[in-house]
Amino acid sequence: MTGKQRVTALVPAYQAAGFIHKTLDSLALQTHPDFEVIISVDLCQDATYAICQDYCARYPNFKVSRHDCRLGYVGNCNYLLSQADSEYALFAFHDDELAPDYLEKLCGVLDRKPEAVMSYSDVLLTHVDGQQTHWAYREMDGLRDRVKRGRKMLERTRLWWVPNRGIFRLAWARRINGLKRHGAGEFSSDWPWLFHMSLLGEFVRVPETLCYKFYKPGSLSRQWAFSSEQWFAVSLSCLRELWRCELTVREKLLLGVHFRSIWRLVAKIVAKRILPKGRASKIR
Repeated sequence: MTGKQRVTALVPAYQAAGFIHKTLDSLALQTHPDFEVIISVDLCQDATYAICQDYCARYPNFKVSRHDCRLGYVGNCNYLLSQADSEYALFAFHDDELAPDYLEKLCGVLDRKPEAVMSYSDVLLTHVDGQQTHWAYREMDGLRDRVKRGRKMLERTRLWWVPNRGIFRLAWARRINGLKRHGAGEFSSDWPWLFHMSLLGEFVRVPETLCYKFYKPGSLSRQWAFSSEQWFAVSLSCLRELWRCELTVREKLLLGVHFRSIWRLVAKIVAKRILPKGRASKIR
């Protein structure tokens, strides 16, 4: 392909030979007239790369890379961010399927709203046992104040992760250096990422189900322990994003007051598990 595309679908792939074709089919069927698909296949032992090569041979706006060393989820996502050359981008996860008009509708929101950094739709989740759950994240609707948006993301209310399946302004994602590992590795690494992005611009929900997620038996997020230690580590990662962001000192203090309560709660839980009796009870 030649020339800069309007939107790039970034597909971080790993051990996905049994299901990635549905994701790629849904991307190939997009009605948006100006997009490309970049697939990054992490080091794995199945036929994921060969399947992706076949799609690249059939569709000129598809391209794929393969890695000889394990990047992990965060490394693979950041590699993809470095490869895109477009105004907008999205992470098209290898076990998700998108409605044909997904790109067209969500890019349209960003076209109309220069103050928005991300647009996202509702999600229909299919569990391993076949049961389905509708995800609609409404907490960001109408929030123009960046401190209020940051506070909502720090509160981690139910379904806070849904915007991670949205379309974002690529240049703004690069401004914050993408996703980051932390003391608990890759656990909920999308939380600090979304928190920092929420400080840059509005999150706009498209109230339609345009994304379809399918849990697999080996899905990464299903393997986490969701322990207090993990939440402690990722909370510190959010604190790092707050420190590095472009908010004013006053805005950081306003958010920091709210953040401190989260940090103290997690620290107290962790202290009870790793400190001797007596010492933990002194933490307030």
